[in-house]
Amino acid sequence: MVRLSTAAVGAAALLAAASAQADGNPHGWSRQRRCDHAGYSPKCGPCEGIGGITLSDKANAISIPACTVIKVTQQGKRPVWGADFTETQSHEILIGKKTDKACFQAFPGNVSTGDNCYKPQECVLTVDFKKKNAMRIDANQAGNAWGLVGNVTSLILHQGQNMWITNTLPLGITQTICTGPREGGDKSKPPIYPVQYNWVDNLIFVATENIDVEYGVGQKTLDHWAFGPHHAWTDGDTGLIVRMWQPYNGLQIFAPGTFHEGHDEKAFEELSVDGTASPKAAQKVGGSTFRIKCTDEGFPTTPPGPPPTEEQDHSMGAGLPKASVADLKRARTKVPRGNFKGDNFEKMSQVLNGHLMRSAPKTQECDSWAVEELQQFQVLMMITRDPALDDIYHNATDNRRIRSKVSELTAEWKTVNELAAKDPELMRIHRDGHCHEAVMWYVHHLSQETRDALKDKVTLPLLSYRRHAAPTVSEGPHGDIHRLYEEKVTCFSCHSNAMPSAAEPTSILV
Repeated sequence: MVRLSTAAVGAAALLAAASAQADGNPHGWSRQRRCDHAGYSPKCGPCEGIGGITLSDKANAISIPACTVIKVTQQGKRPVWGADFTETQSHEILIGKKTDKACFQAFPGNVSTGDNCYKPQECVLTVDFKKKNAMRIDANQAGNAWGLVGNVTSLILHQGQNMWITNTLPLGITQTICTGPREGGDKSKPPIYPVQYNWVDNLIFVATENIDVEYGVGQKTLDHWAFGPHHAWTDGDTGLIVRMWQPYNGLQIFAPGTFHEGHDEKAFEELSVDGTASPKAAQKVGGSTFRIKCTDEGFPTTPPGPPPTEEQDHSMGAGLPKASVADLKRARTKVPRGNFKGDNFEKMSQVLNGHLMRSAPKTQECDSWAVEELQQFQVLMMITRDPALDDIYHNATDNRRIRSKVSELTAEWKTVNELAAKDPELMRIHRDGHCHEAVMWYVHHLSQETRDALKDKVTLPLLSYRRHAAPTVSEGPHGDIHRLYEEKVTCFSCHSNAMPSAAEPTSILV
């Protein structure tokens, strides 16, 4: 029995780095994290290419399980996949090319270059290659929208060259992406079909290893198989796959005892045998709130020309409606019209609330919202906004700009929620500030097309009518919360007909 130390593997990586990885290994991954069984010199060996739990491209940001080589001659059963089965529990980290800032459209690539999204998920996998020739994944997925959303429920269907991804966002909003996944995301290549049940025939035996399998499965003696950068660990008696790793595709752990032959026919009831039917969520009539790159009939569109780069594609919401020319012109307008003003804070709120109630069928007074509900509403606004609008506000130092980085929001909210919870009056100030900020984000950070799609689906908060006076003591919880409140109610500076005092900040909010 041979034990491969981390130091030995690291030395091997240094010796082989120049010739081992054709794409140059830009992230500096070790041979334990990435080791192809073809095209490498030397090729991948026992206890190499293991991978592990990781949420980053950083070379040291990975937990690689302990591995001991048992034998290097094959004795167990070859891997099996199956043409008709259900895997009821799969722990996964989906790794895919970062094509949008919120990581909603992350598809596995075929090289390690560029930035990747890392999305932990718990899945049920359903396969039918006997009748519908389709695969289904029901995923409870994290890692979308910078982690602000929490877990997102995703349903993925892949039949023929068509794939449909339906995400359920906060407040019941749904988003369906119609796509034809291509090898390595290369738009010049035709869309690929679901992985077929005989893919395991390509696997080459590497070694029998004792490996500490993640997600509580524990120490297992498994057969290690590989093909290119793909690695699989199987039960030698049954051939069933327990663990899979591909360094820029993902980690999959299939809990023992969760593989079952056959499937529930309802899993594919919306698809036809001949591939001419699409899921209801992808169709124009009765489909998702947002349908992305879908025809009216629910099939993927094929946009002409190369896909936009991340810099060109301002929409972080994975293809959500972008700001129109009229939206951008409005964002650059710094003075609101007279019918959007009031003589004081209360009248301003009444005027603006009147506009909100006329434009949206469902509204709710500010004092009936909990702070956490308002924050959930704001998360939805963050997901569906068009950053091109915020770019305009930031360039003009406009008070409509979003002041905190996305990565800082949840931490800031958690801290202030705990602070405000100690005093009922502080909680009212905190809540009222969020009402104003939530409305401002809805009105000024979403395209008109997005607002039209949302207005019948969500309830909008209304502005509070009370202007909270500054505390006599500027330090401590009251001072901190009031400073945040003032940042959120800057609309008064421009939507009020009252002249500002010298102490009031000048605003250019529309």
